[in-house]
Amino acid sequence: MTIRAVTLAATLLAGCASAPPPARERPQRVSDSAPDKVAATRSAAGLHLEEDDQRWGIEAARARKQNAAEAQPAPAPATSVTAPTTKPAP
Repeated sequence: MTIRAVTLAATLLAGCASAPPPARERPQRVSDSAPDKVAATRSAAGLHLEEDDQRWGIEAARARKQNAAEAQPAPAPATSVTAPTTKPAP
């Protein structure tokens, strides 16, 4: 029984005393931007989203909305307004 106890203790010590395996370096991944995600979703196989857009005129509506936004004049810069001052009575 002592040989078993010594073997068990040696096995536990060897397992706990060894260094952990080196961590694998993961390459830094750049997260996709929102337009990239939309483009990837729309080009996914089997969804036929482009045909639906053409059927319902979604791209044309987007173009009209963008043209309308570009046609609007830019807002005027804010001016500072101060309260009128009154002269004290003599």
